[in-house]
Amino acid sequence: MKKTEGYRIRKLEDEYVVLPFGKRAEEVNEVISLSETAGFMYLHAEEADSAEELAELVSKAYEVEKSVVYEDVVSVVRTLREKGLLL
Repeated sequence: MKKTEGYRIRKLEDEYVVLPFGKRAEEVNEVISLSETAGFMYLHAEEADSAEELAELVSKAYEVEKSVVYEDVVSVVRTLREKGLLL
């Protein structure tokens, strides 16, 4: 998966904040808050070609079965795409 250019992610305690910068900041007036797990998915999105591969990364990182996290990963990926963070 490919991230949309023009965003930076910062960790604040137990959540992440995604901020537009540069030209993107002129187009987007929104700060996006992500849970720790959603932030992990965003940070590692480019290591995966599909939601299934991203679910595998999440399952390894959080030591849970891929089948347990798969639907949540699909939902987060869909939301990240709707918000314009992933292509």
